[in-house]
Amino acid sequence: MTVRLIHGDVLDATTEGLILTIDGTRKGLEGNLARAYARRWPDSFEELGYEIPYPLPLGRAVAVRIEDDSPFRVIVLASTLHHLDVLDERQKVAVTTSAYSEAIALARRFRLRSIASAVLSGGWRLPVKAALHAMLTVARPFSEQESALSVEIHFKEKKDLNDAVAHANSIAFPLRPE
Repeated sequence: MTVRLIHGDVLDATTEGLILTIDGTRKGLEGNLARAYARRWPDSFEELGYEIPYPLPLGRAVAVRIEDDSPFRVIVLASTLHHLDVLDERQKVAVTTSAYSEAIALARRFRLRSIASAVLSGGWRLPVKAALHAMLTVARPFSEQESALSVEIHFKEKKDLNDAVAHANSIAFPLRPE
């Protein structure tokens, strides 16, 4: 499996899959990226709403095969947003780690060749560096295995991308910005 850090809007990715974040307690508690997806592909987003098995516990993920206007074949919904729970940073990292691990496992189960996401920081709930560290920790064992899956982590801001590359290199996970 390869991991790529990409500068640009994750909704412009040309991957087979996409990871979006939600609060899995009930419909209507999507993250900003999921709402942006809904504006671009409203029919697809409506279809997603019917397929999510609410409640989806915090730290879990579910994959939905998309059949309509979305350029992505599979959407993975990761329950990382929590509007009611009060969690410390260690617990927030555990949520991101669990959800991302399930998302990667689902991508492999669906035999995707590529999947994209933003950093799963749970909105403002977890610092980007901590969330990225959790994601790279999940990805590391997979990156050492022979796999056709390519994982893209997108950053809208060039500075955030450069910070992410520096962090990855500091933990001996050598990556280049793209």
